[in-house]
Amino acid sequence: MMTAGVKKSAGLGADAAIAARVQATVEPLHRNLQSRGKPDQRIALQPAGKLFSPTGSLVWIAGLLGGAACIGPWIAHGWLWFELIVTIVALLASYDALPLWVAREECVPVLLRPEKGLRGREGQTMPVPLTLMGSGRSRIRGEVHVAIMPATPESETAIRVKSDPQRLRLEQPEPVAGGSTSATTAPIQFWPWTPEIALLRRGLWPGPRVGIERSSRLGIWRLRQWFDSPEPLRIEADLRSGRREILRSPIYRAFVASRQTPWTGHGRDFERLREYQAGDTYSEIAWKSTARRGAPVTRLFQWEQKQEVYFVVDQSRASAVAIDPTTAVDSNAPQARAPRRLLDLTVETALVGATVALELGDEFGLVTFADEPKSWLRAGSGQSQFHQFRDRLLHIEPLPTTADYEALFSEIRVRLRRRAYLLLLADMTERSVSDSLRRGVGLVRSSHALLMTSILPAHARPAFSPGEELHTDQDVFAALAGEKENQRLGALARQLRQLDVQLQYIPAEMFLRKAVEGYLESKREQRL
Repeated sequence: MMTAGVKKSAGLGADAAIAARVQATVEPLHRNLQSRGKPDQRIALQPAGKLFSPTGSLVWIAGLLGGAACIGPWIAHGWLWFELIVTIVALLASYDALPLWVAREECVPVLLRPEKGLRGREGQTMPVPLTLMGSGRSRIRGEVHVAIMPATPESETAIRVKSDPQRLRLEQPEPVAGGSTSATTAPIQFWPWTPEIALLRRGLWPGPRVGIERSSRLGIWRLRQWFDSPEPLRIEADLRSGRREILRSPIYRAFVASRQTPWTGHGRDFERLREYQAGDTYSEIAWKSTARRGAPVTRLFQWEQKQEVYFVVDQSRASAVAIDPTTAVDSNAPQARAPRRLLDLTVETALVGATVALELGDEFGLVTFADEPKSWLRAGSGQSQFHQFRDRLLHIEPLPTTADYEALFSEIRVRLRRRAYLLLLADMTERSVSDSLRRGVGLVRSSHALLMTSILPAHARPAFSPGEELHTDQDVFAALAGEKENQRLGALARQLRQLDVQLQYIPAEMFLRKAVEGYLESKREQRL
């Protein structure tokens, strides 16, 4: 059984020589091997360490020699026979170890790089195309144990190996298809192997580590080698469930599918002037043009065809809260994905919202913050903008700081001059952030349209809700505390509504859909 531990050998120069020799061997393959007109992309794995150690057979042999040493003094010429046996055993052990050590560079793993690299989605099972490559200078026989494992302790939370260690027989190597070799060049041999890994958490992680174990012919010695992949593993958020929720939204269908629902409100893009008609309000009259012409003139506006929307994602300590703690109770049951945090939900919501903005033709940008704004992405449109948006959210992680909304909105007021939608996705239920939130909202409420969506905690619910069963005094007190918290959150939402700021508390299962629908509804009402 292989472990992920790595023990560095003293000869680091030998490891570099292995990598150089493998790379030199792989480069001609790019020129010689053709598969339907496309070159095979093979990447040599870098040696990470090796361990040359005895097996259990040597322990038994040493035990038998110890027993013989105890019996030797009682036999005539026993010590001479014992020395002869020890010499023979030492010669056999040395003879068995030498070929294994000499052939340590003959068999190395190579990654068959996919067209888009090692990338997949959360919850997906991805095959890793690998092959063992023999240089062909000597005929390799026997069996090799191969295994795949996470490269770092951090990546153990991101991937789970689903394939057990396998045993490959090297008696019948596969020749290179269509490859031509000269008389002086030894044919390169390949033994394919495709393990599978489960992708648990988004991010950019080191590629999986490959371990190889080979035994000597007599089974006395064992050589273990570890190889790291230079190709990183990219795990992206799974947007399929979020997109399905949005496709069921009537507001989304009104915008994208039918486009028959008329927009309400008043546009901001000037179109033309016309004569005053009955029913026009005083705010629509162009007073300077009226003074010049001597007759009332009205300004006509049109709805903005392209608007700006910024997704503001919280990555403070509050975003590390698990929103589905029940999935982490039974640690023995394998999970398709890592336990979801609030940050994972907000990232998925921002990505789905960006796809909707891309379909509607709006320009979308990104702001991440904790105790201060951490990253900015100016609003833009097109697939390239979405790729940058997705890359910014790929490896974002919670920070051990408290959110400061006053610092956030102060920076937004300075940097974002054009009026835009601000979709704030965070946990705004803590009492410590309420004052900071109210002060920060006052800085930008007149220059931007604020749409704030917060997670609704499970305990903050009206007392004696339907389906709630109270059996003890503690249950009654918990229900009253939830009612008190629900009233506090409702009062905060009403205070912000008076400032023309929308704040909604949504349960986790409806968070994504309600947040995106809030953006679509505000766009339909032309709040900008």
